[in-house]
Amino acid sequence: MTSDSHVRRQSSPSTSVAEPPQQEGDDTTIRLRIAGLGHHFELDASTNAKLSDLKEEVERRTEIPAPYLRLVAKSKKLEDDSMVLGPSIMDGVRIVEIGAGLEDRTKLLLLHSSSYSQDKPGIEKLDKLNEEIKKLEDGAFDDKTVQELIIQICCKIDCVETNGSDALRKMRKKTIKYAESVAQRSEKLSKQSARGIDP
Repeated sequence: MTSDSHVRRQSSPSTSVAEPPQQEGDDTTIRLRIAGLGHHFELDASTNAKLSDLKEEVERRTEIPAPYLRLVAKSKKLEDDSMVLGPSIMDGVRIVEIGAGLEDRTKLLLLHSSSYSQDKPGIEKLDKLNEEIKKLEDGAFDDKTVQELIIQICCKIDCVETNGSDALRKMRKKTIKYAESVAQRSEKLSKQSARGIDP
């Protein structure tokens, strides 16, 4: 692996966190153990990666949006997304990047952030709507039925109040895209089927 590579992928179940290039600091890889909210996994990260990068990777693994994640290490809440994961990066006597001080094999407790409780009613509604879409995707419904049900579901999605929450707005947008993709796939399969029986 070259020194200028910032994404480390492995064939094992653990994953890695990307980070932007740094001018100063010892860029080493540490393994972090994440546990909580029904999840338990390990991932590799650069000590120069940002906390925001780590949250994005945890979001990818858990499907919990990053704004709803809170990570706790050694009883300390990690809340500044701009800090690097390892020790602070120094430029002589000046701190260039504040560090969280995480070390190899550090265990991080995964919790919900305070914004999760505020958005919980909307999150639960969207989760139920995602389940309805999943049933349409997996079920043996005809194209017309799928189209009608997707329209009904999209109307329900539009009724989910975000109350100014960017995270909930993104979740709602993602749910709408999922519904649209299922409708488009159903329509495409229907057209293919119709062409197959044409003389």
